[in-house]
Amino acid sequence: MEAVNARLAAAMLILFAAVLPSEAQQAPQDAPFVPQGERLEILKKWEKPPGAKPPPEIVAGIYERDYRRYDFGNEIAITIDDAAPNISLERELDILKKYEIKAVFFIIGSYFVSRSGKSLPRAKELLDRLVKEGHEIGSHTYWHRRLDEGKYRDDRAAIEAELDLNQATIDKVLGYHYPIRYFRPPNGAHATPCYAVDRVLLAKGQYLTNWTITSFDWNMRYKPTNPEHLTAEKVIARTVKQAREESGGVVLLHGFAATALIFEDLVNALFSARNKRGKLIFSTLDEIMRLKYGPQS
Repeated sequence: MEAVNARLAAAMLILFAAVLPSEAQQAPQDAPFVPQGERLEILKKWEKPPGAKPPPEIVAGIYERDYRRYDFGNEIAITIDDAAPNISLERELDILKKYEIKAVFFIIGSYFVSRSGKSLPRAKELLDRLVKEGHEIGSHTYWHRRLDEGKYRDDRAAIEAELDLNQATIDKVLGYHYPIRYFRPPNGAHATPCYAVDRVLLAKGQYLTNWTITSFDWNMRYKPTNPEHLTAEKVIARTVKQAREESGGVVLLHGFAATALIFEDLVNALFSARNKRGKLIFSTLDEIMRLKYGPQS
């Protein structure tokens, strides 16, 4: 009887060890970025414009003035706004896969469903592929309307409803709940007297993600006679120049047809770019956030 009990106890220990996560499983190296709480308060100082009171938010993120304060160690993270379920998104995914680059796609929900709320053709297929290939879905609101003006200005309920609608739409298209971590406000606009956008994000546990390197790729869609029209060559050159001068950071691109057509040339140009410290390195948004909020040496 004692032998039977001993064997039973041993079996229970083996079973318990099988279901208990190991230390490596509990804290994998590629775990999602989570900022240290004691570092968040620093945002009150970092985001204080000259002569102004510090904003009340302590949400972690990439802010529009970060490029003046951070050395991102030559690391760049690709982010893509305004993608739609079409051949342009497919082409960008193909190139990212070819070069083994991971990106964050900031999705506008209304681009993936019809007016009746039904998923558009290829919407689920391409979002599924995006997630399966290791990219991340971020939120870019449902309607792509500025949150610092009109009915949204400092209206936390309206802002939260917009974000919730986008989350619900992405979940509906995918067929399961996808926990969104990163948010990019349309036009990068979030600063208002009451910092309503930042407060909503803080309550949701999401991170505000603007950019430090902008390609101005949307200007390629303007007519050549428009003074702001940029050629593909100028977009690539401008992006590389900023990436070198700012020592890395967050690159803003779009899911436009014009961008998709030059996407591989842009990636190759960034791969070849160097500054006085060495080559630019393709990284992830998580790693960029770690560089900003990680433990200080």
